[in-house]
Amino acid sequence: MDEHTPIDVPIRLEEWDRHDCINEVDTIVVDIRPILDATDYDHLPAPDEWDADFIAEQAQRLGLLRLWDGPFTVELPECGEYPAYVEWRGTHKVVEGAKERFRALARDEILSRIERTQAELDRLVAEYKAA
Repeated sequence: MDEHTPIDVPIRLEEWDRHDCINEVDTIVVDIRPILDATDYDHLPAPDEWDADFIAEQAQRLGLLRLWDGPFTVELPECGEYPAYVEWRGTHKVVEGAKERFRALARDEILSRIERTQAELDRLVAEYKAA
């Protein structure tokens, strides 16, 4: 394990059916390394923990995971690299530049969403004017 090893975690996107059962919609594997590096060591989930929702929320914020308003499961225990990462972070409590890289990714994603929204607005205005 080093500072460049990807931490690929499956995130299962789900939906409730009419019987209040969860159905899997999609599973997306996300390299969550930027999120973990920017997380304080004391706040990293245990390798066998299933309650790691903040990872999916941050992945959406960074554009690593598509926006999803339904339930999801971060399958951290299914990630073979994560226990080694936690051990590595035990000796590297702070990852230099991680918070700055995280902010840069978030900024880039926000700008990208603004551009896509502006393009969609321009298209709708053009359609409206043509009608």
